[in-house]
Amino acid sequence: MKKYFFFTALLMVIFFSTSLYAQQADVKKFYVGAGGSYAIEDFDVSDFDNSWGVNVKVGYNLHPLLDIEFDFDYLDKFEYSDEFEFSGMNIEGEADLNIMTYMIALKGYFPISTEKLKLSVVVGGGIMYADLDFKVSVNGSSISDSYDETELCGKIGLGLDFFATQDISFGIEGNYTAGFNDLEDIRYFNFTLGDDYHF
Repeated sequence: MKKYFFFTALLMVIFFSTSLYAQQADVKKFYVGAGGSYAIEDFDVSDFDNSWGVNVKVGYNLHPLLDIEFDFDYLDKFEYSDEFEFSGMNIEGEADLNIMTYMIALKGYFPISTEKLKLSVVVGGGIMYADLDFKVSVNGSSISDSYDETELCGKIGLGLDFFATQDISFGIEGNYTAGFNDLEDIRYFNFTLGDDYHF
């Protein structure tokens, strides 16, 4: 089901990018950007807190209605903690999950976009690295360990960019990111806010 969902979104991006031509005469081809992220967890394991992070991107304008981007996201410490009693024992559990994603994304602009304000569909895929540190304490005695995994991942979302000048734009993106295979339980809504420099 996930594969069909991403495939349909990819077709939408291609359709929007080729169905109309842009009215801009002078389009900057490259851009770099950075910003902050806030991720709302949708893990199969509940009780994790949401996470803040950073986003860095490098993009190229393939067509006035289509960009290709390399996106890097780092999300710091989805935190988990719980405490309960079992058979007279006091059990405490803590965990920190850090996530990094490296993705290639297509950004297709809707035909209603203008030179100053651009609405887009974003579809991407790449690699997710997850690092989990956890500790379990039973009546004051604790055991800690760590686990890390690297797998494929994908995202789909919407973006909105405001061009203050031809060189500077401010953008917000909301996407749903999901890991695959061994990281299929790692899913979250990711919201990024940042600025880009076009050249």
